[in-house]
Amino acid sequence: MIKTNDPGLGSIFQQPVRRLMNPDGSYNIVRKGGVNGIRDFYKFLLDIKWYWFLLLITSFYFVMNLFFAALYLYIGIDQLHITNGYQSDFLNAFFFSSQTFTTVGYGSISPQGKAAGVVAMTEAFFGLSSFAVTTGLLYGRFSKPSLKLNFSKNILITPFEGETALMFKLVNLRSNVLLNTKITTLFIMDKGEGLEEFNKDYFNLELLTDKINFFPLTWTVVHKITKDSPLYQLSIEDLKKRNAEVIVMVETFEETFGQMIIQKHSYGQEEWLGGKKFDRNFRMDKHGKLTLHIDELDNMIDI
Repeated sequence: MIKTNDPGLGSIFQQPVRRLMNPDGSYNIVRKGGVNGIRDFYKFLLDIKWYWFLLLITSFYFVMNLFFAALYLYIGIDQLHITNGYQSDFLNAFFFSSQTFTTVGYGSISPQGKAAGVVAMTEAFFGLSSFAVTTGLLYGRFSKPSLKLNFSKNILITPFEGETALMFKLVNLRSNVLLNTKITTLFIMDKGEGLEEFNKDYFNLELLTDKINFFPLTWTVVHKITKDSPLYQLSIEDLKKRNAEVIVMVETFEETFGQMIIQKHSYGQEEWLGGKKFDRNFRMDKHGKLTLHIDELDNMIDI
């Protein structure tokens, strides 16, 4: 088994570090003093969840219309020519603001004073700029390639071909075509001895199959635990005690986007499990077709 140098996650620690990467592939590192989060606003808007993005954009639209409506009320509603005066002053100001902000301009309300004209001109420019930025963000979010791989909740130490093996599973949640999919696994654990007790050792795990040409079904990834394996003679409790972690990097060619995409995942701590094996989650139907049950990815059998 190949032992590697520090791959960029750090190897010398004075206290125990439970895991270096979160299960979703994000780094378990608190960054202070850098440009991140809302301070890197463009990246922040590209990375946040869709429901937060839509809520933020919608809230911005209403807040800006409320702001300009308040300006129209402040300079005086008589600065606006209104043909449907049966509505309240606030609603007239708000509806005129939304029409100006979006540059729709239905014509039922229009500015007739200089102050209202200046505010409307400013709002129209601000609205055009806002929609241009929003369009760019929407394009960036839709065009950004991504994978939707689902990994088994647990990583198993289980009997395999008369020996013991490390196993986990993954499946593609989408129906898109993935080609030439390759997996790299990095095994990390504390040295657990002497002054270097909490220092990290890194190993590249040798897999029975680390590359497949096509990925239409579930992939069970297997590492046989032989005498050359860093997991040799380590129990589940030993692995947890030494903060053992397996970092998985999947690289594949995604046919829809037409480019290589990478997704990361991590296993550690309570995700280590023994005494079980994975159950098969694809079966043959009566017509001779394979049926993949994605929701059964985590089904296991006691051994």
